Amino acid sequence: MQNAATLPANSAEFGQQQDQDDTGYSAAQSSLHKKQAVEPKRPVWLAPFVQRVHEPRVTEDISEPEKPSTLQQKKDSEDVPIFGASAASGRMGLAAENMKPVRGTEADTLQTTDHILLRGDKHAVFDVAAFPDAVRRQLGSIDPESVPIAAGLSSESSFAFVATPTTCLVWSYDNASSVMGGVYRLAMPDPDDATDFAAPLVALVSVGEIQSDVGVLACSATGQLRFWDRVAFGLGGTDRFHSRDLDLPDASDRCVQISESFAGLFVVATAKGYLFQVSLQDAQGNIELTAHCLSRSAGARTGMLSRMSSLLGGSQIVAAAADSSDALVSMAGGGRTEIRHSRELYVLTRQRLAKWVVSRAHPERFMYSMDIVTALAQAAAQRLGMDVDVGVYDIATTRSGDVCVLAGLQGLQSGGREQLAVCILRSSRVSTEPDVVGLWSLRYAPDAELSQSGPSCPRLVLPEGGPGMFVVLRTAVIGLMVPTAGALFEEVISFRAEDSILGISTALRFPYVQHESSESNLVLMCAGTGVLQVCIEVGKIISAVTSAGVDTGADADDGEIRTNSAAWPSLGTRIGKAPRASSPEREYQTQIEQAVFFRFGNDHNPLLFTIKSQATGVDPALETAALRVSQSILDNTSHFIVDRLDLGSHLNERLRRTRAVMQFIADSGLASKISRETRVQLCAHSEKLAAAVALWTYQNDVWAAKRGAAAQLLDNLVASFLESAGLQTRDSLRMFFRQHVAAIGDVLVFMQRNLAALRRALDDSESGRRDSQLVSYEANRVVVGALQAAFVYRFQNATLYDIDGSSESNGAFERWTEHPAIVDLLVQRLEGSYRLCREISGQHCASVYERIVATTLPSDEDPSDASRSLAIFDDAVSISHPSLPDAAESDSSEEARMRLISDDPYVSSLALLRETIDQVGPLANLCFRVFVDRITYLQATGSSEAHVLVYRYDAVRPRYLLCLVPLARASVAFRLAEEYHDLASLVTLVFTTERSNAAIYLRKYVERFGRDFADTLFAYYEKRQAWASLLNAQDSSFDVWLKEYVEKRTERDPHGLVAQIGWIHDVKMNDFSAAATKLARAGRDSAEVDQARTMLSLSKLAFVAAECQDGARNEVHARLEDALEMCEVQENLSQYLMAIVRSNRSHAAEISWRRRDDVSDKKAVLDAAMLTTTPEIRHERPALYIVYNELVRCIWNGRMLSVEDLVDALTFPDNMPATDSALASCSSDDAEQCNALIRERYSLAIDILSRASISLSEQTREAALKTIWRRVFLKDDWSGIRKRLGGNVPDSELRAELARTHLHTVLESCLATRELSHPDWYLLPADVFAAADLDYLVSARLAPRFASEPDAGSGWQPLTFTTVPALNKDYGEEDSRLRAAIKCGLDSYYAEILRTVTDQVNQCRLSADADASDMDAASSASTEALDVEDEDVRMESD
Repeated sequence: MQNAATLPANSAEFGQQQDQDDTGYSAAQSSLHKKQAVEPKRPVWLAPFVQRVHEPRVTEDISEPEKPSTLQQKKDSEDVPIFGASAASGRMGLAAENMKPVRGTEADTLQTTDHILLRGDKHAVFDVAAFPDAVRRQLGSIDPESVPIAAGLSSESSFAFVATPTTCLVWSYDNASSVMGGVYRLAMPDPDDATDFAAPLVALVSVGEIQSDVGVLACSATGQLRFWDRVAFGLGGTDRFHSRDLDLPDASDRCVQISESFAGLFVVATAKGYLFQVSLQDAQGNIELTAHCLSRSAGARTGMLSRMSSLLGGSQIVAAAADSSDALVSMAGGGRTEIRHSRELYVLTRQRLAKWVVSRAHPERFMYSMDIVTALAQAAAQRLGMDVDVGVYDIATTRSGDVCVLAGLQGLQSGGREQLAVCILRSSRVSTEPDVVGLWSLRYAPDAELSQSGPSCPRLVLPEGGPGMFVVLRTAVIGLMVPTAGALFEEVISFRAEDSILGISTALRFPYVQHESSESNLVLMCAGTGVLQVCIEVGKIISAVTSAGVDTGADADDGEIRTNSAAWPSLGTRIGKAPRASSPEREYQTQIEQAVFFRFGNDHNPLLFTIKSQATGVDPALETAALRVSQSILDNTSHFIVDRLDLGSHLNERLRRTRAVMQFIADSGLASKISRETRVQLCAHSEKLAAAVALWTYQNDVWAAKRGAAAQLLDNLVASFLESAGLQTRDSLRMFFRQHVAAIGDVLVFMQRNLAALRRALDDSESGRRDSQLVSYEANRVVVGALQAAFVYRFQNATLYDIDGSSESNGAFERWTEHPAIVDLLVQRLEGSYRLCREISGQHCASVYERIVATTLPSDEDPSDASRSLAIFDDAVSISHPSLPDAAESDSSEEARMRLISDDPYVSSLALLRETIDQVGPLANLCFRVFVDRITYLQATGSSEAHVLVYRYDAVRPRYLLCLVPLARASVAFRLAEEYHDLASLVTLVFTTERSNAAIYLRKYVERFGRDFADTLFAYYEKRQAWASLLNAQDSSFDVWLKEYVEKRTERDPHGLVAQIGWIHDVKMNDFSAAATKLARAGRDSAEVDQARTMLSLSKLAFVAAECQDGARNEVHARLEDALEMCEVQENLSQYLMAIVRSNRSHAAEISWRRRDDVSDKKAVLDAAMLTTTPEIRHERPALYIVYNELVRCIWNGRMLSVEDLVDALTFPDNMPATDSALASCSSDDAEQCNALIRERYSLAIDILSRASISLSEQTREAALKTIWRRVFLKDDWSGIRKRLGGNVPDSELRAELARTHLHTVLESCLATRELSHPDWYLLPADVFAAADLDYLVSARLAPRFASEPDAGSGWQPLTFTTVPALNKDYGEEDSRLRAAIKCGLDSYYAEILRTVTDQVNQCRLSADADASDMDAASSASTEALDVEDEDVRMESD
C-alpha cells in the first residue's frame, strides 16, 4: 500500500508545478498534515507479558539458618498442604503443578523481548530457562527412538527432571531461587530389568515452604518405588532414599501413570487399571513410604473392621479395565468431598470412566463406572446427525466439578484423519453417573496419527480448573477456552520437529483458588530449547465477548448439544467472529506479524511459524495482510516495535522486519500467491528504510565531524519539508526518520527544487560561494547515499522478491525510484556536478580545467569550433577523439598532480574537487538505472512517452559517460558503458583512451557482446572512412559478420562507398562471383575511364576465377590443391592444438584471437606442447622436445611449415587424445577432419611427403621417410608384445594381437586408404636408423635455424650450437629404442603384419572387382532385354 506521504503512483499527482509555488509538493504536504507528531501508543496488555519474564521470584533469605523439616501436617487445616507435587505421566512424562507466574515491573526495556517467543492478541509464549549443560549432553546422547524418556517440571519449586529407565536428572531452572544450582543424578528403581525397558514414573514433591529444594518420587514399570525427601539438602545425598514394592497383582501388568491426589498422597495406576495409593508420611507426619491397592470395600482399612471385612469377602480388588482389550488411558483428580481429607479421582480407560474417592485418613470409596465411549458416541450422533467412531485420550476436571474428556472423532475429516473434540460431562449428584452436556470439535486436525498411549497421545490440561485449557500434542499446543465461559477461543502453537514437547507442568492442586485468574498458564519442556511458558489472556477473551455484545443464545453452529440434563450454557461466538476480526486478512496479518517479530532474528526459537493459503492463484487477503504489516513497520505504528533512543539501531531493526515479511511468505511457498505489484510495494518499503539507514548514518558522520553550516543541509531541509506540510517539532530530523520514512523520495525532490535558490543566495560573496560549492557537494552525498542504498537492497534481494528483469513482463508497476521527478533530479545533479568540477578546477587545478575546456561532449551547446569537432582518420586503430585528452589520467596520477594539502573538502578546494569527481560516477550509474527502469515501465504500460524518454536517454547517456574521461575517470566510464550496453560509447572510449591496447579491448568486447559490438565497430569505421581497419579484420568470426554487414549496406545503398570496396572482402572470402558483381557495378558507376577499365578488368578476372573453380583439373591445379591440402592439414593441426588447450583452460577466449608473430599467449603454446607429449618422451628426448615447441609456436601463430617440419610436428608427439568434447564448438566437418588427422597422422605424413617429393632433394626425402617409419616402429611396445605372444599361442590370438598395433593401423591406411605404392614408400626396421643422416638432420637442418638471432620482441630463445650434442643424443636414443625393438622380433612382426594387411587389401579389391563385374553383367542383360522388347514392338507395329 502506498503511504500518503510517499511518492504518488502517477505523474499527474507528482511533479506538476502549474498550481504550486517554488517549493512544490502540495499533494505530499497535504497528506502529511494527517499525521500526528506523537509517538504511537502501545497496547496496555503488553505490560503483564513483559513483566512476567523478568520479575525476580520472592524467596527466603538464604543467610537465615535452615529451618527444620516441615514434613508435619498442620492440624485442622487440610487446605494448607505439607507437600506440593508435580506428577509426571509414564506415557509422555508430563508433570503437573500450580503455576506461579513471574512478575516484573512496567519499566522493562527492549531486552525483555528476547524472552518472548510469540505474542498474539490474546496469547503469548515465553522462554523461561535453558537446559544446563549436563542435561543437554544427556539428551544429546540419547536416541529417543530407542530409549524412552520421561520429563516434567514443578513451577512451584522451579525444579525439573529428565528421566531414563536408569537415571533421573533433577535441576532447578530458576537461578534466582536456586542455592545449589547443580544437576542431581538419581538412580532409578529396578534399572537392570531388561524385560521392561520403559521410562519410570517421576513426581516432584515440594518440601513445604522451602523453594530451594525438592523431593522426588519415582516408580518403575514393575512397581518399584523410591522416594527422596530432599535432593539438594538431603544429609545422605542422592544415595539416601526410601523404597517399597507395590506387589502388582498381575505380573504381566505395568505401571503407566502417577498422579497427586492430595498433599503427600499419590495414586499410581497400571495399564490394566489397578490403582495404588502411595503415601509419603504416617499419621504423625513423619516420612514413611507406604502403598496399598485400592479396593471397592466400604469398610475401614484398619483395626478389627478391616480384618472382618477381609474374612467376609468385603474387600474386593478389581482392575478398572473392563476386559483384556481395555486399558488405562488417564487419571484426573477432582474436587474435595464432604469427607474430610478426601478427594475425587477419575479413572479413564479405553471404554469406561470410573470415579473414586481417596483420602489420607479414611478408606477409599468406589462411586461408579460407566461406558464413556457409548455415551460420547450417542452425543456426537445427536449433535452431528451421523454415526462416528469415538476414542478417548485424556480427562481433566473444571473448577465447577464438571468432567472434560478429550476425544477423537473418526469419520468427520476426509482422508481418514481424526478430529479432536472436547466433551463436557456433568452430574447432579456426587455418586451418579454424569451426562454429556457439551461437545466442542476443534478446528485443528493433527497431521500425525494419534494413539491412546505413548508420546503420540494428546494431553488435556486445565490450569487451576479453567476456564483456559490446553491440548498438548508432541509438536503442538492448542490453547482453548472452556465453553462454559461463554466464549470460544482456539489458537494453535506449533513446534519444530527437533523441539518436540517432553513434559509439562500444570495446576492439579486442590482445592482451586477461590478467585478466577485472568490468565491461564502452561509451563512445558522442549527437547531442544528448555523450559517455556504458554499464556492465554482469559480476561481479555471474556471482556472482548462482553464488549462485543455477543448473543449467548443457542447456536447449533457453535458445537453445542442439548440433553435431558440441566441446560448447558451457550458456547457463544468464536473470538473474532465479527467480519473484521475473523476475516482472512486478520488471520494472515496475525500469522505474519508473529513470524516477522519472533521467528526472524531468533534462530533458537523452537516454535514453528507457518502460513497456508487455499486460494487459487493470487490471494488478495494475503496481499492485504502482508502490505498492512510492512506498512505498519515502515510508518513505525506496529505495536510490536519498541522505540529506542539509538535511532540507527531502530531503523536497522525495522529494515530487517520489513524484509522478513517477504522472507516468511517465500519460505512458506506462497510467493506465487502475491502479485508482482504487491512484491514491488513490499520491496519499496524496505528500500525506503535502507535509504533511511544510509541517510541517518550520513547525518551521524556529519555531526561527528562537526562541519560548518553546509553540512546541516539534510537537517534543515527536512525541517522545512515538514514545516511546509504543517508539522513542527523540536527535533524534525528524528521525527522524520521515526514516522515519515515513507516520504523519503519527496524529501530528495524537495531538496533539489530548493537547492538552486539556496545556491544563488550564497553566491553573492566569496565566502558564500565556497559554502555554495559545499552545499552542492553535500546534496550529492544525500542523493547518492539514499538512492544507492535503495538500489543495493533491491538488487541483493531481487531473487527474494522475484522482481528481476525476467519478471518485468509479468506486469507494470511504477516504483518510487522510477518517478519522473527522480529522473529529473539525477540529471540535474549530474549536470550540476560537472559544472561544479569545471568551476573548482578553473580556480585550483589547471590540468583538469584544460581537459574539461578541450572536451566537446554530446549535446554541448556550441560544437561549431572546428578544433573541437570529430575528425576522420584512415586507420581507426590509431584514431583519437581530438576533443578529449590524448591519454586519460588515472586516479592515482591525478591525485599526485593535485598535491592535496588536506583530505578534508571543507579545508582544501582540491579535496573538494576530488570528492566531487568521485561523485560523478555513482550519480551517472544511478541516473542510467533510473532511466532504464522508467523506460521499461512505460513500455510495459504502452505509454506514448516511452519513445520520448528513450530519445532523451540516448542523448544523456553518452554525454555523461564521456564527461568522465576529462575528469580522469575513464575506467569508470568503461564499466558504466559495459553495464548499460552503450556499445557506441565503448568504441569511442577504446579509440580515445586505450589506443595502444585497442586490439585487446576490441577482442574482449567482441567476445562479450558478439555481433552487436562488431556491427557497432563496423559502423564506427564506416563513419570515419577507416577502410583499412574495416577490411583488416583478423578474426574468423569478423569475416562472416563483415560480409553480412557489407551485404546489408550494399542492399541499402548499392552505389555507396561500402558497396564499392566490398569486393575486397569477397576476394578474401573466396566469393569471386560476388566480387565480380560488385566490381562490375563499381566500373559502371566510375566517372573516369581508367578507373572504369581497371574495375571492369578486375571484374573479368574475378569471373574467370569463379569459372576456374568449376573447371577441368590440370597439373597446375593439382599442385595448387596439394599445397592447399598442406595448408588444410596445418590449419586442422592448429585447430586441434587450440582445442586441447581450450579444454584444459577456463578462459578459452584468451586463445581464440591469433595473428602472425603474436607472442601474447606463450603459456598456451607451452601448454599445447606439453599436453600432446608424455613425460617419458620429454625426459628421454629433451632437445627434440624443444624443437617440437618451436614447431608448435609456428603452427599457433599461423606460420607456414616446411614439409620436414610438418612431418616432425605430426610424428614426434606421442599423446594426442581424442578431441570430441574440446571440438564441440566447431562444425561437425571440422571436428571430423581434426579427429582423422590425429588418427592417421603417420600415414598422412607419408602421404604429404609423397606429394611434395617432386620439390625435395633425395637426401631430404629419405631422411624424412626414415623419421616417419622410425617413429611408427617406436610407437608400439614390442617387448610386451613378445611376452604376450611367447609360448603356445594360437594363430587367431597372434593375428588379433598384431592387428591392435599402431604399425598395423599405419600399414592398413597407407595400403588400403591412401594407396601408396609398395615398396617405394615403405622401409624395413633395419633401414630407418638415424645414425646415417645425423649430419643432415642436426648440422644442416636444425642447428643453423636455432643458432640464428631471434626475432625482436618474440620472447623465444633459440637453440645454440651447444645443443648439437643434445640433438645427437636424442636421435641416438631413438636408434637405441629401435635396436631394442628389433631384438624383440620387430622384423618378423613387421613382415607378418605387412603380409596380413596386403592379403586383406587384395581380398577387398577382388571382392570389389567381382561386385563391379556382376553389376556390369546385370546391366548388359537388362539392355539386351530392352532391345528384344523394342524389336517385338516394331514387328508387331509392322
